[in-house]
Amino acid sequence: MNNKSAILTSIESVVKLYKGLNFEFNEVSDSYADAVMTIKCDNAVWNFDAGIKSTINPSVIGQFLQKLPLYKNPPVLITSYVNSKMAEELRSRNINFIDTAGNAFVYSPPLVIDIQGNKPIQKEQQVNRMYRSSGLKIIFTLLCNPGLENVDYRTLSKMSNVALGSVGWVMRDLKQNGYLKESGKKGYRLVNKEDLLQQWVSNYHNQLRPKITLGRYSSIKENWINSLEINETMLWGSEYAAKIITNYLRPEQYTMYIHELKTEFLIKNRLHKSPDGNIEILNKFWTFDNEWTNQHVVPPLLIYADLIISKLDRNIETAKMIYDKELIGVIKQD
Repeated sequence: MNNKSAILTSIESVVKLYKGLNFEFNEVSDSYADAVMTIKCDNAVWNFDAGIKSTINPSVIGQFLQKLPLYKNPPVLITSYVNSKMAEELRSRNINFIDTAGNAFVYSPPLVIDIQGNKPIQKEQQVNRMYRSSGLKIIFTLLCNPGLENVDYRTLSKMSNVALGSVGWVMRDLKQNGYLKESGKKGYRLVNKEDLLQQWVSNYHNQLRPKITLGRYSSIKENWINSLEINETMLWGSEYAAKIITNYLRPEQYTMYIHELKTEFLIKNRLHKSPDGNIEILNKFWTFDNEWTNQHVVPPLLIYADLIISKLDRNIETAKMIYDKELIGVIKQD
């Protein structure tokens, strides 16, 4: 039984405690929904498209908001546990959810379910090791470079900037989790890439991004963006990168990925540490070039992930544009 099926099985037991309501769940092979949840009360029937998630974090919410127009029925998030802070945010955004602890918010008048305060029944599950730092770096390299599945491990480790020993177990985990399939004489090919991409985005926020974040900065120079002396290893991410790719978003925050942040770069551009600064600098965690490198832009997958994490409507809209323009063609090639 995979993790999504396990969560759904737990939910089926939990909702039996909701008196006066009958629930039915039918798993579906849909690009956007994992199951259809049907609630019956007397003669009334409500259908919901359910997205089953191991955990709920800002990137999951961002991906959910991006896909809202695509659901056939009102959507609901089904997950292992939603803490009180996250539950309040979901309610404020009118996002339906049910967790395995019995907490729920389902708003479809006259149907209203609002249950709060239940604690998780068991300890939080350990993160699958392929979604920890080294695994996320390797998966990022594979998703950004279609056809790289059969390259030698030493090359993959260099491109991903990880230890050679990490590659073997990540590739084994990808096989065991259904993302890497044998393809005859061609060796292996990456499959279920859409799901793998969404898993990567979700786990990047919690597992990798905090470790590579160097801090927030401000510049005392007016119009600093026009006079910035760009380091040859520096690439734009998030909003400014999206502006370059789409010519649509007007950036308010500036994200830089740099291979090695040197004091000289900060001094030249008169950047100083500032917790509320609108310039964020992170370590560049890969070594390969992409089609946008000559414009000092990170791979589109990383732009998409950073925009999604922000949960801002304007960024979610732009993330969808990047997804449709730069990503969907690649991930559909299973």
